[in-house]
Amino acid sequence: MSSYAHFGSIQNIEEKNIEVIAVQAQFDNIELITDWAKSFRHKYISDEDLLEGMEDIGENEPIDFLKEMIYPENKKFKSGDFGEILVAEYLMYTENFWVPTLSLRYSEKSNKEESTKGSDIIAIRFDQDPAHESVYDLLCIGEVKTGSTSTSTIRGRLQDAINGSNKDSIQLLNAKRGSVGLNAVKLKIKHREPKENQGEYSYREIARFENPIERPYQTQYVAAAVVDQKHINQNTVKKVVTKESQHVDSLRMIAVGVSDIQKLIDALYSELGVSNLDNE
Repeated sequence: MSSYAHFGSIQNIEEKNIEVIAVQAQFDNIELITDWAKSFRHKYISDEDLLEGMEDIGENEPIDFLKEMIYPENKKFKSGDFGEILVAEYLMYTENFWVPTLSLRYSEKSNKEESTKGSDIIAIRFDQDPAHESVYDLLCIGEVKTGSTSTSTIRGRLQDAINGSNKDSIQLLNAKRGSVGLNAVKLKIKHREPKENQGEYSYREIARFENPIERPYQTQYVAAAVVDQKHINQNTVKKVVTKESQHVDSLRMIAVGVSDIQKLIDALYSELGVSNLDNE
């Protein structure tokens, strides 16, 4: 997280805040980039499953197995995953959210060349602890749009994220994507727990957020855009509007500028993520 810096916020033409975050990867620090790549790879597959998979298909090189079986080759999906993980980890490590989608969304893809259906990010933060429900418990649902090309503008990507977040409403009776995704995440964690007994929280902590009428809590909708840092232009991002958003009162906008974004993506999806695999 030493590569992240919060640069405060700017206001759009509606006088609503847009948070600006810079990610400046320390490419000269090979140990940091290697650790980052390993952490990134673990979102997709564990050491054990990777080694077993290699043995099953007769592949000798871990990076070749990852490219063939796990990592998306399509630039659109690869950059999309990258941006989602970047924003999710920011919420987790700097704002103390529990982000259950981080352990599920990328490791359970049925097709590596597509985006996982459902909300990009589901994050939870308890006001006290799960045993003491509070109206100030917070459910955060995020929509992330990433642009790694020279034509990707912060204004366009952030506007797309704002408009896309309309699909994430928590309205159980209307089967909106947010509520459907919440239930899906709960069931996936429930089925994993007996086998792995993992995580700080249980699937029951997600169930607490499925009945907002009888068990009220706070809701935040995050619309985030991730682009190359040189495309963070304050004058253009100010033109982003929220008038079409269903979540105006609970909408949080984040603009993330990544220095040398394509270089970082290439590094995190490289063989650095499997260096010294047998010795980990």
